[in-house]
Amino acid sequence: MSRRRETLVGVVIVSALVLTTAGTLWLQGIRWGQHQQTIEAVFFEAGQIMPGNDVKFRGVEVGRIGDITVEPNGELVRIQLQLQQPLELPDDPVVILSPESVFGDWEAEVQSRNVYPYVEYPVPPDPGTLPGYALPDISQLTATADRISENLAVLSERFGIAFSEETAEDIASLIANIENVTTGLSELVEQQAASFAEVTDGVQTATDEVASAAEQVRSTFSQVTSLLEDANVDSTLENIALLSGNMGKLSEELGDTNQDIRAMAVRIDSTFHQMQAVVATLESGDGTLGRLLQDTSTAVELESTLAELSALIEDIRENPNRYVRLSIF
Repeated sequence: MSRRRETLVGVVIVSALVLTTAGTLWLQGIRWGQHQQTIEAVFFEAGQIMPGNDVKFRGVEVGRIGDITVEPNGELVRIQLQLQQPLELPDDPVVILSPESVFGDWEAEVQSRNVYPYVEYPVPPDPGTLPGYALPDISQLTATADRISENLAVLSERFGIAFSEETAEDIASLIANIENVTTGLSELVEQQAASFAEVTDGVQTATDEVASAAEQVRSTFSQVTSLLEDANVDSTLENIALLSGNMGKLSEELGDTNQDIRAMAVRIDSTFHQMQAVVATLESGDGTLGRLLQDTSTAVELESTLAELSALIEDIRENPNRYVRLSIF
């Protein structure tokens, strides 16, 4: 009875070990009787991925995560993907590690590089190894959000310091000034537009006048051309040549006349010098006329004498018998 009980206990223990081992292998993705494929991928970091997590392709579970090791140089993490069956991988395949649920489970998904084109992937050290990237988890996102909130708080504080009530008033005043300047510029533009229209009209008028003058010049040139083509041009040119000769002779005669004028000017200049000497003598008081000009009393006496002489002549004219007595016998 005791031996039978020991045998039963042994069978139960062995069965439990077998079930435990089989369950562990099952959880690790090992399937008996199936042809498995192992793919390796390298990452800068593994995130929260663990052996036994799901491997998916196009949203379908196709395997489990196998061994996770760090490369000897310590720069990359190598992860084995144990697929349940061979897969035809997409063009330029990569492995993306991401949270599977909010409970902390992670998964690896085989995708094309075009899904995350801006992600920096590591360069695999050996051919056949896929590059991979681990998306940030909730904790990293929370830490990043915390840093962003701190930066926003600092920014809000600085914004509050920079944009006080006085700053708001200054900005309002600046906006009002800008409106005034804009209004002034609009009026100036309107005035300049009117002036430009006037200038344009003037330019158009000047252009029309220039065109008319050009037409007149063209007509004149036509007349000159027809005149040059006339048979009387030769005789006209001969007359012009004769006139030029007469003008030359006239110029020579004028040259002789200029010489006579120069001699006359010399004589006039000599006469002016003599007159200046006479005037200087008069101003110095020399001679009778000079003394007369210098001595005012003489001029007064002369005026008195002239007055008396005028009175005498008037009296003789009125009373001739007083001065002239005519007796014939």
